[in-house]
Amino acid sequence: METNLTILAKLLIDNGAQVTISGGGEMLERMMRERCCQALGEIREVLDDCTLDDPSCFQRIERIVEVYERLGSNGGSRHDF
Repeated sequence: METNLTILAKLLIDNGAQVTISGGGEMLERMMRERCCQALGEIREVLDDCTLDDPSCFQRIERIVEVYERLGSNGGSRHDF
């Protein structure tokens, strides 16, 4: 749930929204679903990128973490470098 709220906050900020939230709603659910589907598409592109060919897949993992960060989430405890 915290990740969803973080992503929602970034989405609203990026779109210049000024909002008062009194509850969820279908629109918020749809916006979150669309953004998450977009992120999955970006992750798929990373996984299919043949130019990222390092043996330990560091570049792929780094790019996927960057997708999460653009959503407004973070890389978690594994992204401390």
